[in-house]
Amino acid sequence: MKRQRPKGKRELWSGILGALVAGCVAVLVWLAPASLTQGIRQPAIDFISNLSAPPETDRVAVVDITAENLDSFGGRNLSRQRLAELIGEITRLGASVIALDLVLGEPCDNAQAGTTELAQSIADARLTMGFLLSGSLSGAPPVHSPVAIDSKAQIPAIWSSVGAETSCAGFVEAAAGLSAMSLAGDFDARVRSVPAFVLVDNRAYPSLGLDAVRLAQNTGVIFLIGNPPQLRVGGLMARLDGAAGMHARFSTLEQMERRTIAALDILNGQVEPEQLSGKIVFLGSSAPELGGLRPVSNDPLRPSVQIHADVAANLLLGSAPILAHWSGAFSLLTAVAFGISLSFIAVTVRPLAAVGITLAGLFLWFSFCAIAYHRLNMIVDPFLPALTLVIGAMAGSAFQFSAVRRAEAVIRNRFEQRLPAKVVAQLVAEPDLLKLKGEQREATSLFTDIEGFSTTAETINPSELIGLLDGYFEGLTGIIITRGGMVDRTIGDGIHALFNAPVDLENHAQAALACAQDILDFTEYFRHLPTVAPYDLGRTRIGIETGNVVLGDVGASGKVDYTAFGSAINIASRLQDANKRMGTSILIGEKASSYIKNVDLVDLGAIEIRGIGMMHAFTPKS
Repeated sequence: MKRQRPKGKRELWSGILGALVAGCVAVLVWLAPASLTQGIRQPAIDFISNLSAPPETDRVAVVDITAENLDSFGGRNLSRQRLAELIGEITRLGASVIALDLVLGEPCDNAQAGTTELAQSIADARLTMGFLLSGSLSGAPPVHSPVAIDSKAQIPAIWSSVGAETSCAGFVEAAAGLSAMSLAGDFDARVRSVPAFVLVDNRAYPSLGLDAVRLAQNTGVIFLIGNPPQLRVGGLMARLDGAAGMHARFSTLEQMERRTIAALDILNGQVEPEQLSGKIVFLGSSAPELGGLRPVSNDPLRPSVQIHADVAANLLLGSAPILAHWSGAFSLLTAVAFGISLSFIAVTVRPLAAVGITLAGLFLWFSFCAIAYHRLNMIVDPFLPALTLVIGAMAGSAFQFSAVRRAEAVIRNRFEQRLPAKVVAQLVAEPDLLKLKGEQREATSLFTDIEGFSTTAETINPSELIGLLDGYFEGLTGIIITRGGMVDRTIGDGIHALFNAPVDLENHAQAALACAQDILDFTEYFRHLPTVAPYDLGRTRIGIETGNVVLGDVGASGKVDYTAFGSAINIASRLQDANKRMGTSILIGEKASSYIKNVDLVDLGAIEIRGIGMMHAFTPKS
């Protein structure tokens, strides 16, 4: 007889193979183009970012021309007279800076009603005016907000354009600052990073939020320095990415509501000075008609004025998260370490324990990423390490499972493996025991069968057939044992199970019915799995009956089969078959039904049971 390898060696090789699989997956995913992985990677970061609300500041407010009040401001063509009154009132209430998230374009003739008044109100306020990038060859607008760029700063992907869509020249000249309010969406159009700087005709301009902070800091110049690039505005610093962008932390809906004031309330005198005094006020609109709604990580329709307000809040609080230059290497090393560790852990513990350890590892890893994000303002990619943690556990478990199955083949061949776990354990513990003592007891019998399986089997090659049945039987066996039953034997594509054998089981008929319902749920799930669905596996039929059975070992010393005999077993088998005629999935015999409580059963009346005669049959009410 061929000697088995020592258990420790088997586990070692399983762990090594699992680690190799996990390591290869980690490297392949790390090397894969971002376009292939960002669809999973970025939502994982979004999940982390939305676990907790960002820090909140009372130095930023938003004045919103709402959709409900848009008509009061002249509709889509905003009334310049009303805007002049609104900006003047915001200034009177003590706002330190106004950031205008609106382009006030043509007509620019001073004869246009309210144009002169609006220009004067802009000049009286400390106001930075936003513009949009444009593909037209309009050239660069005037520079009101100077940017000094260090020669060492490397920003290879900075957003640039040949032109800009600006407000009328009179308004621009009157403004204290001119800044970009264009926002770039990611692969799914969601805004996650806001450009701190843009280039128009090779001239640098700050974003609206950044320029508003510049004015509030009483700073003339914004600096872009170093590699990796950083911006400095007054005493504030922030790290940028290679596109000169800031990863923004977006306020919650409740936080937005607290800082937002309806523009009409200001004009109606319903706002107290302390609500705006000394604050950076972002003036814009949430009206869809003005086209300023953009999706962000926690909101499918976020007004752009709120996004710019979040950028200013991030700068003031130093809460903008940073994607460190070393984060990619850190994620790869962590992923490889997780994959190797979980591979070896999975081969040394039971499958359920491996699942528990894997879930605990995922929880701890995502907790670390959340702490890094919300406490340290560091973006750590949760995706790759989490993936390899799961892959490592699965690969280690799979290789160990395969090795264990091969090592246990001798035991399965000797003891026919169709015995319940308690009996197998007893035989393994007492190898000199040739037979188990027979007994008679009341038990509930449960038979299963796959509808039309004979036809299905003719279309599947033998290896696929065995693999299909192995997965099917593994699922049913687990359910039966979980419900306290004993797997007596398999018969073709069916299983016979007993409840209340070989040990007592309270409410065994009830347990058998619950098991049957679980089996139906599992088999419906199993037969629709992508790997199983092509085989068009039929539904499972089940018969249940209670009665006295005789249990015991049957067979010679080299082949032990613990099994049962009795009329209830025959009836359960026939009830299973009768499902074909009755159009049901579960049929329950008379005695079993009398033991089942708190379950609605439908009496199908007396039906002919092949080889038994007429008897009442029941099925659970759907």
